Amino acid sequence: MKAYLLTALVALGIATSAQAQQQETQPQNAPAVYIKPQPLFLVNDQETTMRAMILSPDDIKSMDVVKAAAAIERFGEKGKDGVVILTLKQALPLARVAEVYKAFNVPEMYQKLSLAINGAHVTDTALLLADLRQIEKVEATDFENTMSRWSYDKQFLNIVTKQQN
Repeated sequence: MKAYLLTALVALGIATSAQAQQQETQPQNAPAVYIKPQPLFLVNDQETTMRAMILSPDDIKSMDVVKAAAAIERFGEKGKDGVVILTLKQALPLARVAEVYKAFNVPEMYQKLSLAINGAHVTDTALLLADLRQIEKVEATDFENTMSRWSYDKQFLNIVTKQQN
């Protein structure tokens, strides 16, 4: 199931990248900028993104993909890049960012830092959706210890997930 889910998600990402790359309007001599499509993810009717989701593949009962016009018709403008609908095997208490901070006693001063999951930046923290059982720890991390940088801050808040078996 894990391999199937990961393969399906990777295939979806490649397909939407190839089919729906959009070019932003740029001044005449400026280089072209491409925006990678970001499909909407719904986990038991809760909105999230691929990069803002902490969930074990073992908890997923089914996955449906809605593409193109059908996604826009059903979900409006949010569905323009497609929609992935995940149904869980059982109801899980999925937490948003404030609940993660509370559960892991994150000091208020750290809550203002940029957020990452296993070092990967979460652009819209309001879309964070996490199964708290899958989180090992939440820690402030120095940018000098990472390969990428998306903020001018010296640190970011990193959610470290448990290893999947």
